[in-house]
Amino acid sequence: MEYLSTWRRLPPWPGASDVKPETSLHRTLLVAAGVMTVALLESCVGTLAVQPAATSKSHFEGSAYGGDTLTLDRPTPGEESYRVFEQGRTGMVSLQSARSGAEDKARAYCQGKGRAMHGLVETAARPPYIQDNFARVELVFECIPKPAASGSSAAGR
Repeated sequence: MEYLSTWRRLPPWPGASDVKPETSLHRTLLVAAGVMTVALLESCVGTLAVQPAATSKSHFEGSAYGGDTLTLDRPTPGEESYRVFEQGRTGMVSLQSARSGAEDKARAYCQGKGRAMHGLVETAARPPYIQDNFARVELVFECIPKPAASGSSAAGR
């Protein structure tokens, strides 16, 4: 084993001992810049932020490929409605995955307000899911007060 430790101490070529190794800070900065670039590109594709429905335009409006609209429930008087859009990044993404993504974003938005998500209208792309018509879902929803938890204190009396 002694020959391995000696071998590691020898420079790989004459004069190599004069070459300074890259500092760890420089390497860290390069890795951090690469990670930030990937994160930025990932966040720009496939999804948009939650927007107020009254002041935003549907992503299906004016689209070459329409969608099927389903009314889920009537709006609650006095509650503001919001819109969220989710689209698959490839043709291999299912409509259910896009739907789940939109619902998750809507739920998280309402939970951030301390409220519950209540779906109003869903528009989903029609197959076939081909170039420029990937699976996509738009959900119009509102954030309503969370329903009271049913407790056993007064209910059983």
